[in-house]
Amino acid sequence: MEITAAYWEPRIKTYGFQKVTDLSLVEMTAVDQGMESLGLALRRLGDLGIEFHLVFSGMSDRGFPKGYLLTGREREEILSGFMHPEGSVEPGVLFRLVSPVELVFFQGPHFADRYGIMDASLQALTAKGIHIMASACSGSCVYLVVPGGKADETVAALSEAFDVPKPDRNGKGGNCVST
Repeated sequence: MEITAAYWEPRIKTYGFQKVTDLSLVEMTAVDQGMESLGLALRRLGDLGIEFHLVFSGMSDRGFPKGYLLTGREREEILSGFMHPEGSVEPGVLFRLVSPVELVFFQGPHFADRYGIMDASLQALTAKGIHIMASACSGSCVYLVVPGGKADETVAALSEAFDVPKPDRNGKGGNCVST
């Protein structure tokens, strides 16, 4: 006999929200060689010294592998100069740069053991009319890419929907926000 448990609470607890601003979103779609070409494109960006805050993958509407990279906007000139005339960084990889964007991410207790966290996030943001450009989840964290200037609004909307630690008497704890 196998026993499976799920942790659930009516209002999801979180350790607070973090944000990173002044970013660019690099979207790469592999149309020829699949994931290998995305790996080569990432390697070439690494050879240029392009540092990143987050990298994740997905699939395009047409079933092609996609890679996403969040990097500082100060790298836009290098990225633009690196693009081939047809809009690729590597043969078979279409390249798109979206800027400015911001990243909001958070974690909480039992995130790996429960369902519905991303759904609760999206419902809270949809109710406030906040558009999510891209998202990713790990076993313990939710990452949301929003248009430039929307991180504070995103944190405010999420703070209404999730339990956030309250500061103690000394002002420590609470809604952790870093930029």
